[in-house]
Amino acid sequence: MKFASEREILLANKPSEIFSMNLDTLEDEKEKYVELFKPTEYNQIKNFTITKKIILLYRQAREILETGRVNYIGNLPIGIPDKFSHYHYDEYKTKLGSTYVSEKYVIYLIKNEYESYYRNYIEKTETYPKIDRKTWDNMKRMVPKVVQHFDNPAGDFIIIVEKSPHMYLLREIVDYFGGRLAPEYVASILTRLYYFVSYMSLIDLTHNAITLDNLFFAPGHFVEEGTKASEDDMRIIGVLGGWFFTTYTYEKINGMPKEVYEVIPKIAKSIGYSSYQVDCAAIKRLGRELLGDVTGKNLGDTPKPLKDWLNDNSVSENAYEEYQNWNKAIYKSFGKRKFVEMDVSL
Repeated sequence: MKFASEREILLANKPSEIFSMNLDTLEDEKEKYVELFKPTEYNQIKNFTITKKIILLYRQAREILETGRVNYIGNLPIGIPDKFSHYHYDEYKTKLGSTYVSEKYVIYLIKNEYESYYRNYIEKTETYPKIDRKTWDNMKRMVPKVVQHFDNPAGDFIIIVEKSPHMYLLREIVDYFGGRLAPEYVASILTRLYYFVSYMSLIDLTHNAITLDNLFFAPGHFVEEGTKASEDDMRIIGVLGGWFFTTYTYEKINGMPKEVYEVIPKIAKSIGYSSYQVDCAAIKRLGRELLGDVTGKNLGDTPKPLKDWLNDNSVSENAYEEYQNWNKAIYKSFGKRKFVEMDVSL
């Protein structure tokens, strides 16, 4: 049975570099690797990247052993230009089609019958009004940068979005934690989402799909005071998915994820029009989900002010006021804001 070190796994390009390539022992080898590199503490996931690489190479090893070959770009939709074809894709099925995630790109494949949603994503992400330089410096890392979009030969639609290599699908991170993030990480994520909603309100847009599967997260790194931080050091939430359902403020809702529809204000349901309140309600639901209980009844060691905030269905008069009130609740929960290390990207 073969065994590779952390460094050897991270540098490996072929499954034979970490596996013995024996179908009888492959599963056991993979399980032992995953067990070895599981998180050593509740709020530390240093081994996240190693585990992802192990699973990738395991899939390739199994394909080679079972078929004699490996398709390095996976089951990608036809018509993708070569420069976007990386072999390390994760695929996620959705109602609209499929999502493919690699190190540098997110590719959305939208089925032919959902063309209007494809068009909506492109329209709503084509131009972002720049309120001021500081606001835009923060927002440009949170919103999608569409680098290409087209219909493919099969008649479906493709959207290719640029992604930071240090940004991971938020659901993957939550799953790696066992279904619950520490309260300080949840607060950090929600602070960025409230900032996002404030910006969206200023430009008269409502996202309508703030859910675990539409968000990407770069955990960032602590940087000593006086040291210049690079973009790789920043903690960022990327709201890259869900723009299929985005509307202008008070535009008629044309669909949204079930989990958002369940919590939106009654007025939005009754008149069928969206507003910032829909996104604020979705953020509270997301916060409860990140803390391990979407009902809000069992949020563990979460500080009471944060629990109370997430379980309160009311929303402020405007998005900026909601953001300010959120900051007060976080101060009561944790005191002065400080960076808490969450090292995902070794």
